[in-house]
Amino acid sequence: MRRLLCVTAHPDDEAANFGGSVARYATAGVACHLVCLTAGERARNRGAATDDASLKALRRGELEASCRLLGFQPPQIWDLPDAGLPQAPFYAIVGRLVAVVRALRPALVLTLGPEGSATAHPDHAMAGLCATAAFHWAAHERYFPEHPDPPFQAERLFYATVPVQPPRFPPVWLPHPDVAVDIAPYVETKVAAFHCHQTQAPLFERVEGYLRLAGGRELFHLAAGRPFAEDWLAADLFQDLL
Repeated sequence: MRRLLCVTAHPDDEAANFGGSVARYATAGVACHLVCLTAGERARNRGAATDDASLKALRRGELEASCRLLGFQPPQIWDLPDAGLPQAPFYAIVGRLVAVVRALRPALVLTLGPEGSATAHPDHAMAGLCATAAFHWAAHERYFPEHPDPPFQAERLFYATVPVQPPRFPPVWLPHPDVAVDIAPYVETKVAAFHCHQTQAPLFERVEGYLRLAGGRELFHLAAGRPFAEDWLAADLFQDLL
């Protein structure tokens, strides 16, 4: 069975950045896995939560509902500090991710770029940096030899990207797209998955409009791994792989 692994920073990142592609590939029989590094307890929008602990519980449940709708396998939701990933222990996080990669043996790793993706969020940037290191280090015996599973090299590492940033975010250089995945049949599923995150309801109108403006496709930058046989924009993350 083909497998892919998404590594994100917060609940709702999975729907906004990867939702359409995951729904498409899960429908086609790909086993789609998610590691979300935080439970999103420092979000500005907090729903009915009265403190960080209750917000964590709410957002965990919302993420699990979103994952069921999109076709993810049950997600791993870690408890690293929301809004504090840049200060979290990098080597330890990468070690945990390497263990996941070696255990799952995914063909693809999908994450957010070190620029912080479209929102330029520092937590997004750190999720991308940690996932990038894990993609490379999982293949080498010199890193984390104490892990029970043998080294494994995933085929490709992708960063989610977009043509332009939404307004009101710090400007960044976005990764150029190498793949445009047709998600037109899954746009409504992607939007519905984002709506699973009810604590973030004040964002729905703005985010939904932005998601619909994407033209029924999700864009990805090939950050590492096996290149595509053709130079033009690919249509499938698995293209040219056996």
